[in-house]
Amino acid sequence: MTRLSAFALGFLSFALAGQAQAASSCPPGFAMLQASDTCVRISGRVRADALVGSSRIRSKDSYGTQASGRVRLDVRKQTEYGPLRAVISVGNMNR
Repeated sequence: MTRLSAFALGFLSFALAGQAQAASSCPPGFAMLQASDTCVRISGRVRADALVGSSRIRSKDSYGTQASGRVRLDVRKQTEYGPLRAVISVGNMNR
């Protein structure tokens, strides 16, 4: 291995270690916004139900559907006054 390639390998290792430390400042499940120290997580869920009821008389059979969902945006940032957290949750989950 030449000196130049050893230097390049060392520099690359140092640069990647710095990126790993910066990325680790976000909690698990969060992603860091580009060119900032703000961490963001977008999550949510969807639920769909189909209810079918059958009786001996065909005209009294029943069928129904319903759907619901939720989207949540969680933003975290470390400030000079301490941690700042903003959560926006929109949806209509019954459970």
